[in-house]
Amino acid sequence: MQNYKMMIAYDGRKYTGYNKSKDNLEKSIQGKLELILSKLYEEEVEVISAVSTDAGVHSKGQIVNFIAPNSRLDEKEIFDYFEKYLTDDIIILSVETADERFHSRYLMKSATYEYRLWKKDAPNRPLFERQYVNLMNQTVDVTKIKKAGKYLVGEHDFLAFTTNRKTTKSIKTMVSLDVMETRNEIIITMTANGFLLNMERVIVGTLIQIGLGQLPMNTIEKAFESKNMNDVGHKASAGALCLLSVEY
Repeated sequence: MQNYKMMIAYDGRKYTGYNKSKDNLEKSIQGKLELILSKLYEEEVEVISAVSTDAGVHSKGQIVNFIAPNSRLDEKEIFDYFEKYLTDDIIILSVETADERFHSRYLMKSATYEYRLWKKDAPNRPLFERQYVNLMNQTVDVTKIKKAGKYLVGEHDFLAFTTNRKTTKSIKTMVSLDVMETRNEIIITMTANGFLLNMERVIVGTLIQIGLGQLPMNTIEKAFESKNMNDVGHKASAGALCLLSVEY
């Protein structure tokens, strides 16, 4: 048996997320990968991801690992096999052998996501980017977003920012949250030691509503105290969110 570590990227528009469902393996990233590996090794092989991206969310640097039943194939042969059978919206960036103790999820130290907002007053509508940005129909106050975003940095109980109300592990550390403005976009980049279900999108939705003046500046502080989803903003759309990288 041999443990392999892979970096993968994907366009999440057609998928129900990374995690597979028993009903339709073809609709998930995990299902697609496992179907190919089961054909290669002629038995079921589980592919574990660092993070479970939601339906419609993209990735430029997801990390996965799987235990192959044997080591008869080298990294290039596995890479080439995936290249032959994968659809054009999922690519393998790298394949390497890993220590048997390597686990993509349990050993992860942090993950970084990016969310792209296309400004209402941008010089033009998005063309090639239109599938990967949230097109704003109102002008957002970037200064307010930057100020509010600072309150998210550090260790906090993010229970108010997840749709999973049953989680018992809601305390996370937001390592950084940066807001960059370009001529066309507002780009929010966040790094944390873990993300709860829909946490990235609820954070962005909250920041957007603060930037629009629909929520007060003390919204995030209040949400940390109350741990109540009623005190945060809406869940931002999935298509503008992308997993950039994972650190170990």
